[in-house]
Amino acid sequence: MGVIRGFGWGTLTLRGAAQYSRFERTAELGEWAVEYLKRLSSRWRVHLGVEGVQDEMELITEVQWHLSQNLFIRINNGFGLTSKATDWAPDLGIMVSVPTR
Repeated sequence: MGVIRGFGWGTLTLRGAAQYSRFERTAELGEWAVEYLKRLSSRWRVHLGVEGVQDEMELITEVQWHLSQNLFIRINNGFGLTSKATDWAPDLGIMVSVPTR
């Protein structure tokens, strides 16, 4: 579940999840995040977020280069903020959006 709100200085997203194990009959909080996205130009966006699950929390930084309306390249770094999180997780991705009619 999440909430997204746009402002003149950027867009904030708050999201969270819960999970239930029918086998163990337990419920617990799942992944959560607080994210910020800023459009710098028609081609460039930056993203900053903190996300976590249970006792793992990380800071995520990202830059996005939009080559067209349906194609962009993202360069992402995740930095562990807690001892159980991965120390550093770089990521490079090509994102393709297929329009539906």
